[in-house]
Amino acid sequence: MTKNVVCIKWGTRYGSEYVNRLYYGVRRHLSGPLRFIALTDDATGIDRDVEIHPLPVTSFDESEFDARRGGETWRKVGLFQPGLADLRGDTLFLDLDVVISGSLDDLFAYAPGKFCVIQDWLEKRRGWMPGRDGKVGNTSVFRYNLAEHAKVYTHFEINQGHALDSFRIEQQYVSHVLRDCTEFWPESWTQSFKRSCRPRFPLNHFRAPVRPRDCRVLVFHGHPNPHEALAGHRGGWLRSTLPAPWLADDWNDECRSENRAA
Repeated sequence: MTKNVVCIKWGTRYGSEYVNRLYYGVRRHLSGPLRFIALTDDATGIDRDVEIHPLPVTSFDESEFDARRGGETWRKVGLFQPGLADLRGDTLFLDLDVVISGSLDDLFAYAPGKFCVIQDWLEKRRGWMPGRDGKVGNTSVFRYNLAEHAKVYTHFEINQGHALDSFRIEQQYVSHVLRDCTEFWPESWTQSFKRSCRPRFPLNHFRAPVRPRDCRVLVFHGHPNPHEALAGHRGGWLRSTLPAPWLADDWNDECRSENRAA
């Protein structure tokens, strides 16, 4: 059975090399037939084996998104649009700023029928606070099925104003709508570079980041991005990191010499 993997590229924050590296990583770590789809407003330089589709055309007021801090994340609601790219069956969504570091097969087999997502690291730590339970997904990596989970889109179409007023970012809203069918990935499968690899201050200035164990997808939220972590990144006393050369094993441009760009 063909496995669907989807990413989104819009604007200029990430170039085509991020799509290509993600595609190569998925292809290397996922068995069986693959349908790798990039939703984008600019396909220049993307590998010819990547299936290109335009960004979702929605009825949403995107100016409302753009006016908010972190507002661009709300565009992910379009991933749940019925009929998107003629997706059928389970689909794995991956942010561009992740590194595939292990087999993805289990991510398709895990918890059938569920909306599978990372348990957000920060929200999990805040679970003891009044009004919070820590059960918020981080949508850098999630598996969904449009036949089962399109209600995220249809509900947002009707309730956009209320949703934007009630939730700061999209992943809080998605977690709310799909609360009854959510399953979090095993903790080791989807790890954070900042939380699992980079030593805490002050050791981050003296010790190199460590490779995570049993990790399938390494997530880079905020800075550093993968290319910054590979080379080392100066981000102030708390956020700086020494180079992580082991990232080159999984985050590489293996097909550059084949001139595979479309």
